[in-house]
Amino acid sequence: MTLPELAGRGDIFEAPRSLYIHIPFCSSRCDYCDFHSFAVGRNCDGSRGLNSFAEPYVDALLRRVTDLKTRLRESIQTLYIGGGTPTVLPQKSFLKLLKTLAVLFGTSLKEWTVEANPESLSQEKLAAMLDAGVSRLSIGIQSMDDRELEILGRGARKRDNERALALARRSKIQLSADLIAGIPGQKLDGLASSVQAVLDAGVDHVSLYDLSIEEGTVLEKKIRQGLLLLPPEEASFSSRKHAEEMLMAAGYNRYEVSNFCPVGKESLHNSTYWSMNSYLGIGSGAVSSLLTTGETRTSLIQDIAPELSSGALDSAACFRIEEGRMLDAYMTDPDASMTTSWINRKDSAFELVMMGLRTSRGVDRQRFLLRFGKDLNSLLDPVLKKWKDRFIQDEKFLRLDDRGLDLLNPILLDILNKF
Repeated sequence: MTLPELAGRGDIFEAPRSLYIHIPFCSSRCDYCDFHSFAVGRNCDGSRGLNSFAEPYVDALLRRVTDLKTRLRESIQTLYIGGGTPTVLPQKSFLKLLKTLAVLFGTSLKEWTVEANPESLSQEKLAAMLDAGVSRLSIGIQSMDDRELEILGRGARKRDNERALALARRSKIQLSADLIAGIPGQKLDGLASSVQAVLDAGVDHVSLYDLSIEEGTVLEKKIRQGLLLLPPEEASFSSRKHAEEMLMAAGYNRYEVSNFCPVGKESLHNSTYWSMNSYLGIGSGAVSSLLTTGETRTSLIQDIAPELSSGALDSAACFRIEEGRMLDAYMTDPDASMTTSWINRKDSAFELVMMGLRTSRGVDRQRFLLRFGKDLNSLLDPVLKKWKDRFIQDEKFLRLDDRGLDLLNPILLDILNKF
């Protein structure tokens, strides 16, 4: 069964209203990155570079998304083009992608986001986005310090970041900027300086991530070899909290553990993930997640996965699909290259709690009860007692206070033991 066919199975799955499209190309590969992407200057398959891949890749995406559109039962409300770096696409391919998506989904969208890196954001690319109806631009700034950018292996420098922010701000498009905390050698006031710079640039939304050291990356090897040293944990935490205080003093609420904005500027697309609603992902390496409805019968699930035993059928709660990562195979037949798996009720229930507690809104207790037939408060009673000073409850939601968001990982470990 194809992804478009699966997305249209309203008898089994809750209707997806969010679509992610993955562009797996970058101008260069950052030293900390383990995302599925290929550097423009290096061959994607050992023999061919971006110019050979961009046009057929975009054509493959558009064939898939056009097929998908004919099968969807409800309109897509949020569209997100990420990567990689979408703006590294040649202008012809970039225009074709945007124009086709605008025809397919433009009238129904509440939010349309495109990611960009500073060095690949041009006036022409920005004009194309505005003409197509893109409403939100997310720029990977990461730091406003040249030394930190060099350590991260970024292609841009402070002047490139400043140019991109100014260009985007003049366009009046809703603007989000990413920053990274905990960079090796980051000074106590380094992160604060970067935060102040993006605030001065008038961004609408800031994503402030802790640096993640992923195995096999260039950065991980340098740290393991002692060539770079991470900041002391306490110093890094203090620096981050000071940056968060700056954002909140400027009117940017911490609406998710790593995301800040004024009221009304939240990312609607990312909120789909945090709410654990059904969503679709198209493009090499992209992921779709389709939740079963409360009325789904095991006989219907058997249509999708006849290899499942009856016990597994009874516990199936979510269908996960990953698009193939081999570009040639993906462009030839995306459905033949995809992999699928069922997420059981236990793991799906933990995912809903884990993602919900990342947000200031919290976990919808009634939705949890309807999906899994269990009262969340009763299930987590020992954890709620242990962390009683960190949890906040009202009639509908269970959430963490600001300090609780800082302690999210140990709290989640305690919760996991109750599932």
